Amino acid sequence: MTDSVDPKLTFDSFVVGPENRLAWEAARTAAELPGSAYNPLFIYSDTGLGKTHLLIAIANRARELHPEVEIAYTPLEQLLRQLQGQNGESEDYRSTEILLIDDLQFIGPKGESHQILFHLLDHLLMSGRQVALACDRPPLELGELDDRLLSRFSGGLVVDIGRPNLETRRAILELRLAAVDASLRPEVIDAIARLAIENVRQLKGALNRVLAAQKSENRDVTADEVDRLLADVVSDPELPWLAEAKQQTGAEFDDFLADVSSAVEEALGAPKWREDLARAILKWESEGYETKRLEMFLDGEEAIDSEQVIAAYERDVEKLRSIEEELRRLGTELPQDGSLRDPDRCDALRALLADVQRSDSAIDDFFLDDEKIIWEWPLNEGRLIESWDDGDKG
Repeated sequence: MTDSVDPKLTFDSFVVGPENRLAWEAARTAAELPGSAYNPLFIYSDTGLGKTHLLIAIANRARELHPEVEIAYTPLEQLLRQLQGQNGESEDYRSTEILLIDDLQFIGPKGESHQILFHLLDHLLMSGRQVALACDRPPLELGELDDRLLSRFSGGLVVDIGRPNLETRRAILELRLAAVDASLRPEVIDAIARLAIENVRQLKGALNRVLAAQKSENRDVTADEVDRLLADVVSDPELPWLAEAKQQTGAEFDDFLADVSSAVEEALGAPKWREDLARAILKWESEGYETKRLEMFLDGEEAIDSEQVIAAYERDVEKLRSIEEELRRLGTELPQDGSLRDPDRCDALRALLADVQRSDSAIDDFFLDDEKIIWEWPLNEGRLIESWDDGDKG
C-alpha cells in the first residue's frame, strides 16, 4: 500500500538540523526496527516543516529493508472513511506491519471515529506492529480526545519539529539547488535563508521564484534583488524565529528583549550554540515559562552542547504540562506561585501531585471498602459510649 508515496521523500533527502534531529532519528529507527522502540511514534509540527516527509521516508526505508513487510501510509480522513464503511474491521489495516497516519488533527470530536481508531491502534500496538502518526499539534492539544486514544498517542514517543535555523535553511536551499541542477550566488542563498519564511515549503517556493527570475532574465540574480523578488512571500526581513517571537508577544516583546538584550545581541552571529540558546529563550519566555536555566548557560563562557541543554529543558516543560493536566483532572486548585511555568521546580510539583494522588486514593479506598465501614463504626461507637459512661461516673 505504499505504491502511491513519493520515492524521493527519503531520510537522505531530509535536511537534518538541531530542530528536527530527534524526530529524524526516531523515524529512522521506526523504519529500520519496526515495533521495537518508539511505538507509537507521534510527530507534530506546524505546516510545511517535514512531518509528512518523515512519515513517507519511513515507508520508503522500511520497504527497502523489509520488502516482505506490509506497509500502509494514509491520511486520517481516508482511513476513517474506509474503516467506517467496513465497521472498523478492515483487514487491509489490521494486517499491516507498519501503519503511517497523516493529518491526525482532523480527528474531530469524540464519537464513533474515536472508538474505531482506538480499536485499530490497540490491535496493532498489542501485536507489536509499528504505528507512526503526524499532526500539527501535540496530543494534549487535540481537543476533546477520547482518554484511551490520548493514552495510546502518548504511550510511545511524542516529538516535535521546530522551525529550521539559519544553518539548516541554507542546507535546504543548497540541497534543492542540487536536486534541480541549478545554482545561485552564495550571497543570494544567504539572503534567502535569512528572510522570515515560515516553513520549508515556503522556503522552497521562494527559491523557485528567484530561480525563475534568474532564468527569465538570463542573468545572475544579486542579493540586493532578493527582498524585491520575495516581497509578497515574507512580511519581515528579520530572522524567522525573531519575527515569530515578536508577533507572539506583541508589545511585551520589547520589554523582554531589553532584559536579555546584551546576551541575545552577543549570541546573534556568534557560535551556533549561543544562537540556539537565544532562540530557545525567546520562544519559551514568549510562552510564559521561566528561562533562568537557559540564560545561565547563555551567560557562561564555555561552549556547551546546546541541543542537549534545550532538549532537557523542553522535557521538563512537558513534565510541567503533564502535571498540570493531571491536577486539573483531579479537580485540584492549581498553584498560583508560578511554579507550573518553572521547569526547575518539577521535583516539587511531582511531590505535590503525589500527595494529591495519595489523598484522592485514600478517600476512594475508604468509601469503596465496605468491610472497613462495617467494622470501624461500631468500635468508634463503643469508644463514644465508653466516654459517655466515664463522664456519667464523674
